[in-house]
Amino acid sequence: MSEDGPRVVHAGLALLDRQLLDRDGFACGKVDDLELDEREDGTVLVTAILCGPGALLERVGRARLGGWLRRFAASMYPWSAEAPGRVPFERVSRLSNHVELDVHHEELATFAGERWVRDHLVGRIPGSGHRAGG
Repeated sequence: MSEDGPRVVHAGLALLDRQLLDRDGFACGKVDDLELDEREDGTVLVTAILCGPGALLERVGRARLGGWLRRFAASMYPWSAEAPGRVPFERVSRLSNHVELDVHHEELATFAGERWVRDHLVGRIPGSGHRAGG
């Protein structure tokens, strides 16, 4: 994220519930939870942002339902290299009032649900293949 090395931030305030934006500024999800790794020296690092199906449910104590949604999403989107809704923290390019990523939204598993709706529902509506006003 920074060439100067790790940054110290209060992860709950700086990351949770923030909008995710891709490299072009396209909204592609919200930060629902964080994956953390505690090092031997006691420091805790954010290793991934968790969002999408099940992540928020797990964070608020509905682990069973959240886990089921994650497994269901993983079975629907087998082409994704990452677990659905897991964005490695190395993909974060900037933190502000939102979280900017260095990837295009279509490359993210978090976009898989929207892609499925576009391809299977919206794409079947007559006239949906062209832009309005054009």
